Amino acid sequence: SLKELSDCIDDKKKYKILRQIGADEKDINRALFRQSLIFFTVPLSLAIVHTIFGLKFCTVLLNTMGINNIWGGLIGTIAILVGIYGIYFIITYLCTKSIIKERI
Repeated sequence: SLKELSDCIDDKKKYKILRQIGADEKDINRALFRQSLIFFTVPLSLAIVHTIFGLKFCTVLLNTMGINNIWGGLIGTIAILVGIYGIYFIITYLCTKSIIKERI
């Protein structure tokens, strides 16, 4: 998020040039949304892969201790974390959008 916002401040001139050559706000916002989505989904994807392997290990470890059902708490935790991450993404996108918006 911080990298996205700091890069946006640096790229403000580039967005101004895009407007001058005829790009409309809808296209600029769509490009900005996709860029932000990539910045957020790549780390999330890596975290998911890491979690899958970690869960396999934890499941084996917990099974040896007699705990067999971890899925209820796990699904709730994942839902909360993805929700927070999604809100963080939306806030970052909206802040970035307001930074590059051309003031008349």
